[in-house]
Formats: sequence, structure tokens, C-alpha cells
Amino acid sequence: VQGVSRADSVSNVEAVDLAADVGAYIQYDEVSQAPYFIYYDEQGRQHRVWFEDARSILAKLDLFSEYGFEGVGYWNVMRYFPQNWLLVSSLYDIAKLV
Repeated sequence: VQGVSRADSVSNVEAVDLAADVGAYIQYDEVSQAPYFIYYDEQGRQHRVWFEDARSILAKLDLFSEYGFEGVGYWNVMRYFPQNWLLVSSLYDIAKLV
């Protein structure tokens, strides 16, 4: 955004809830392989919210296979999103490393 812009971080669940609260239509960008929506606040300012869902995670995981990577790291400790974990656990044997 030209001039001054500000960004906040929201979880996947918060993003979907926000879209429902503001009546926004969630779209899927085929180029970036990610869902997003646009809404306007009370002052008429436009906000664009990008987030992950099972489709976008699968698209990223497909890249690992396409390029022959031997493993995948997934860091999402404080942003639990059940659909993503179901997808990852159905595709891989998960090992917890501490």
C-alpha cells in the first residue's frame, strides 16, 4: 500500500470468522495458491486478508514432492488449524522433534 500501511496477524480460524463477520467472499488465487478476501472497515479502508487452508497447504506440499525434497518442516505451534493437520498427517509419517 502506498504511503503508510499496517499489517496484523490472524489465525486461519480467525480469518474465516472475520470473513463471515464482514460478509466477505473468500476467493482462491490460482497463481499464489492461497485463499484471501477483501473487506472494507467502518472508515472505508480496504483490507486484504491472506491465509492458509487445506488447498494451499497441499499446493505447497506438492512442490516438495515435485522437486524431490526428502522432508518437510511445518511450524505452526500457536495457530492450530485442524484441516491442515489432518491433511499433513494423512500424507506423511509425523515425527515430533524437540
